[in-house]
Amino acid sequence: MGAEDRIIKPRGFDGPVGERKITDPLCLLLLLTSWGAMTCLGIWAFDQGDLHNLVEQKDYMGRSCGVDLDQHGVVLPPKRAIVDVFLNGKCVDSCPNATDTDTLICKDDETIANLTGCALGTLSGNTDLLVLCGACMYSVDSHDVLSYCVPKQVNSVAEKINATLYSYFDDPEEAAAVDLPDYSKVDQTLIYVEKFLKDLQVTWRAVFGIGAGGAILFGFLFLFVARIPCVMAMCFWTVAICIPIIFAVLGEFFLSLKITETLIEENPELFEMTETGNDSDSFQKSAKVAGYIFYVCAGLAFLLLCFLRKRINLAIAITRAAAHSVAAVPLSVFYPILQMLGWCTFMVPWTVYFLHLASIGTKVEKTVTFMDFAIPYSTFEYDQNTQYGFWYLLFCLFWTSQFIIAIGQIVLAMCYSKWYFTVDKDGEINTSIFSATGVTLCKHGGTAAFGSLIIAIIQMVRAFVEYTQKKIEQAGPDSKIAGAAVCCCRCCLACLERCMKFISKNAYIQTAIFGHSFCKGAQEAFFLVLRNAARMSAVGLVSEVTQILCKVFTVLLCSCVTFYYIENYYMEDVSSVGGLCLFVALIAWFFADMFTDVLGIAETTIIQCFIADEEMHSGSGSVYVPEELDNFLKNLDADLGRDNSNEEQRPLYANPGTASYT
Repeated sequence: MGAEDRIIKPRGFDGPVGERKITDPLCLLLLLTSWGAMTCLGIWAFDQGDLHNLVEQKDYMGRSCGVDLDQHGVVLPPKRAIVDVFLNGKCVDSCPNATDTDTLICKDDETIANLTGCALGTLSGNTDLLVLCGACMYSVDSHDVLSYCVPKQVNSVAEKINATLYSYFDDPEEAAAVDLPDYSKVDQTLIYVEKFLKDLQVTWRAVFGIGAGGAILFGFLFLFVARIPCVMAMCFWTVAICIPIIFAVLGEFFLSLKITETLIEENPELFEMTETGNDSDSFQKSAKVAGYIFYVCAGLAFLLLCFLRKRINLAIAITRAAAHSVAAVPLSVFYPILQMLGWCTFMVPWTVYFLHLASIGTKVEKTVTFMDFAIPYSTFEYDQNTQYGFWYLLFCLFWTSQFIIAIGQIVLAMCYSKWYFTVDKDGEINTSIFSATGVTLCKHGGTAAFGSLIIAIIQMVRAFVEYTQKKIEQAGPDSKIAGAAVCCCRCCLACLERCMKFISKNAYIQTAIFGHSFCKGAQEAFFLVLRNAARMSAVGLVSEVTQILCKVFTVLLCSCVTFYYIENYYMEDVSSVGGLCLFVALIAWFFADMFTDVLGIAETTIIQCFIADEEMHSGSGSVYVPEELDNFLKNLDADLGRDNSNEEQRPLYANPGTASYT
């Protein structure tokens, strides 16, 4: 097949190849080897680590509550309560059941004696000073959650700490400059969460039923609506025409903006007098420049729409055909759930290995400075080998996640390409999700592993850059040059990752249709996109708009149905309808995103099948063209004045390189 010129029809081609070879087996073997190495790392971590270091409650000295002994050889109490302003803990027999600023929970006497500035508070009985120096904390009414004492309300305690802080300093500005944890919103958050959970307990059937079931129903409804002639075209062109109009309105707004004396008087901070004159002059010039820029953008957007109008109409027809293909293989919509189950299956051992590796650490004593007081605490640090283990687990997570995504893309592309190359598209399609999955895993698992490996390497580099940036920020004052260099590096890597994902997805589609290896598929896909850049751009634009419309359509309908249902059946039992509607919107967005991901694969697959069909059957006609695309070509023939009365003899495609059907 000549990748740079056109796709040559393979001998006996009548759709996705049946006799397939195993592609890129070494990459699949490498992936299996990485899983084996990850298992070996997990076994080592299981032997060296101790999960008790993570799950058991620790006090401010790093001792396990209910397990370790105190300085007198007595087992520490089982509960953990807050003991200082930085939320360090102390082991107690039971969680406080009342908030009392006169009652303190304090550290051991020996610890308090060694704390800077606490001796004065101990001698004078000044409880507020003991709180500020990190020796004690006021008793706070708490819930017992897995032996952790979680405060119910902390506003009163926070107000007491702030009052004590201001009394400690003579200058209020010095008190305001102290870096104290922000407790102000904790109470409101806890109260809202508690109310929301109570509302959810009452309405969970309606919430999850409408959020999940309703989203799936409305998703299929959107697929049906998208197939109706003129509906997709009307929706897209309405959105598209609004873009230059919005730019033009913004341009007119900035050009007509006048700086009046009243505006200057009302906003004196915006218009200050300078040596060269009033700041309003420069503001007026900036507004005009912005107005001209928006007008230029409006003109460019309008010209772009005019230039791409035929390709956009083709892309709309492709979208309608893609919706038809998804409806013809309805189980494909739920394939992301199967992928999620596979990912969760991988995450079970991965999480166990990670937790055991995280439990391998050495206890280190550190201090944090609060005002003039040094408050000690204990933490765990990891040696270099353990850190390497974390990086390797992260790499396995990236690679496996991308591998699962790649398998799904090949499977879906195989199903939709089979639909395209079936003559009777309203009949039974000779494929299924499960058979396509079996073929993909057995024949093209290596191809999926190859593409996902490249993306995982890029993601690892991005993670390392993020880690390096954090270390630079912790090491000292910010450097603008270093910050700019890291920012540029992050942007370049993000662009590289997006490009690689685009190339990989198109390569997987070539693999699904023709059975290519990853490199061959990437080569064919690259030149196919290059030969049809305008078409692919139009399809990408229409695909984005379609996905946004699908999400908005699904989320709004689910939210409205939820609001109506709760208002009529649960209004007296819930405290906030808005919170429940927002939660339903999040669930609906998740399922709508699942729909749009599948629809996006279908659109990319159909456009590649269409172009491949065009190039393989150029001048001879094709029996595979879907009705949506056939109607588009007939309308285009009519617009161009061509005689298509003898449809059997009419070629459905123009020769590659001509402008007739591009």
